[in-house]
Amino acid sequence: MAHLIVRDGSLRGQRFEVESGEMTIGRERTDVVVDDDSEVSRNHAVVRQSSEGFEVEDLGSTNGTFVNEQRISEPTRLSSGDIVRVGQTRFDVEVKEDPNKTVVSGLVVPPTQEHSPPLPQVPPASPSPTGTEDKSDHAFANPGAPETPAESQVDELPLPSSGRMDEEPEASPDPAMRQETSELPARTRVGGGEVQRAGSTKRLLFVVAGVVLFGLVAYAIYMVVADGAPSRTDYVASVNDVCRGRMPRISGLNDAPARNTRQAVSVISDMTVQIEDLEQPEASNRDVSRFMSAFEGVGRGLEDLDVSQRANNSRRAQEADRKLQRSVARFENASRNLGTEQCTFER
Repeated sequence: MAHLIVRDGSLRGQRFEVESGEMTIGRERTDVVVDDDSEVSRNHAVVRQSSEGFEVEDLGSTNGTFVNEQRISEPTRLSSGDIVRVGQTRFDVEVKEDPNKTVVSGLVVPPTQEHSPPLPQVPPASPSPTGTEDKSDHAFANPGAPETPAESQVDELPLPSSGRMDEEPEASPDPAMRQETSELPARTRVGGGEVQRAGSTKRLLFVVAGVVLFGLVAYAIYMVVADGAPSRTDYVASVNDVCRGRMPRISGLNDAPARNTRQAVSVISDMTVQIEDLEQPEASNRDVSRFMSAFEGVGRGLEDLDVSQRANNSRRAQEADRKLQRSVARFENASRNLGTEQCTFER
């Protein structure tokens, strides 16, 4: 879900929510009407929801559409905190993330020598309060050996980390020189006195083989999908063949005194079926998708206008006519981007 908050003009402070997948901005007959800004075109820009989130697109306006003060020439994705400007009117963008989206948790790194717990220390023996030794500590001592004070016995005990009784414990290495040996693989010495990690060559070969295999599979899938598909140029030519001579007829029917919108609905419905039956180009194309979406929007607009006229509901018919004009403006822009010069109402 996305919101636009107006920062300037008479609409300052108002929030607009993107409904039904898109919202148009302009000076008249749009979802957001900015009538106090002379630099805003009648059909200036549109904000819509796409598969990647929310995006804004300029509808061929005179003064352009800006995102964070950068003029856009193609659909641009929006994020929270972005500022959209049309004319001299700015909008703050708020995009709410999907609460069901999965978040990958951080990795847990195993402890190394630098994080190992300190060695326990042996506390010194305290003398007996009465000044005499406790004979129980020497229950297993040699009965013929001379007795020594308890403090000297404590000094001769080895540290818990050492298993030798007659050697001094090794000095702890400098922490700056320590390495995380728990993460190092086994090493082998090769000729010339150099040290090489075992298995590194095999891992490199496995990585290269995996990349090559992935490329072959991707190429095979591409060849299967794209085999026999037409190019974009061929597809545009086929669409122009369907539209040739019919678009002026639809416009004439809609502008006739009798407003025979029913016949216009029939003609554009037949054209929609023929265009949908055409084989798509070899690769996915956003211009083709937008052209089809805008063309279907014009068909729905004509159907709503026809229902309102036949019901003699003038108020509803006026609203349907305004929506139809917005749909036509979006279709004209999509048709120009695709290059279907025959599929246009402008003559």
